Amino acid sequence: MPDSPQSPSLLATIRSMPPTLYTIGAAAFINRSGGFLAIFGSIYLTSLAISKEQVVLVLTAAGVLGMLGSIGSGHLADRFSPKTILVLSSLANAAALALLATGPSLIISIIVTIAASALTQVFLPPAAATVAMLATSLPQRTPFFALYRIFLNIGSISSPLIATLVGETQFSRLFLYSAIANLIVVVILLTGVRVHAPPTIRLTTARTRGELRTSPRTRVAFPLFIVFAVVAGIYAQYQSTLPLQIRDIHGSLGIYSGLILLNSALILFTALPISGITRRLPLYVPLAMGALMMALGVSLSGLFAGTTALLFVFAAVFTLGENIFGPISNAAATALAPPGRVATYQGYLGSVQVLGITLGPAIGVAGYFQLAAGVWLVIIGVGAACSALFIVLLRHNLAARPGPQHE
Repeated sequence: MPDSPQSPSLLATIRSMPPTLYTIGAAAFINRSGGFLAIFGSIYLTSLAISKEQVVLVLTAAGVLGMLGSIGSGHLADRFSPKTILVLSSLANAAALALLATGPSLIISIIVTIAASALTQVFLPPAAATVAMLATSLPQRTPFFALYRIFLNIGSISSPLIATLVGETQFSRLFLYSAIANLIVVVILLTGVRVHAPPTIRLTTARTRGELRTSPRTRVAFPLFIVFAVVAGIYAQYQSTLPLQIRDIHGSLGIYSGLILLNSALILFTALPISGITRRLPLYVPLAMGALMMALGVSLSGLFAGTTALLFVFAAVFTLGENIFGPISNAAATALAPPGRVATYQGYLGSVQVLGITLGPAIGVAGYFQLAAGVWLVIIGVGAACSALFIVLLRHNLAARPGPQHE
């Protein structure tokens, strides 16, 4: 739903952001900055006395458990509270990482690696639900999510830089840092997060639950989350197939490092201004636009990877699409959620994104090996299809009423 003429300006919305929003953002930043297993998990596993096939199996198990953990943490956050699940998952992750830092036996190392990888994903749904609860009006929701995702993305970007300083193969040090980071998150959450779910969003009767299951918004949720998974797979090509194309053309990944810096700068400086525009549009418009821009950006970057200037231009298109799409995806999941199930639907979103980011690189790289440059044309077609599906699924379901009235 577009903003009404009486909606506050973006600057007024930024000024109204409560301290708890910055607190949850800081917690997300620290959580991501210590998420070394997401980046160096495969390297750590290859340092153990296991085969390549076993490494793939462990990574697959970690991905599956991460998906289930996202769904489970969302349900639990709605049943108890997001803050409770955030604290408990961070404590459990700290314990798991501290155990890895001691250099345990092979079997324990594998089991704990899978558990710690999943616990990292468990953090996201209740954190996103907290952001949604902090938005006391619909026009606030997208800028609130934009700020939260700035913290999240910068934390993810800083993780490999911190690992380089600590030592990329100094796994005991890395795991100890991660454990300490999770304990810091616990302290931040316990001292700085003040939010409670409004009592009006509780489901009270079986009749109410039955009505919600048959509502148009609930029926459209499943196909919509499938599309979100596909878009996550497109997003993953920027971190998998595109670097492969750049390396094959230029012989190194030096240029790709520049793209990462550009991506970071654009996220930092354009996410909030863009949210000031997208919050005034029906949800399907920025979702469709963002998905198409990401597909075009990564594909044209691949097609013109040999021309450095064009590579940076199209990488900027991809990042702007990411900035349009990211906050709105969280806002859309909130809008789809029946009363009392905001965290659950954030968990669904997180799980399908894990699925897309896990399978996307394998599918994209396989397509690159088979089709060469043709894979980029396929990605453009898939992106266009996703864009069209967002319009078809949401134009008549969320255009007039974009979210549950939790306010």
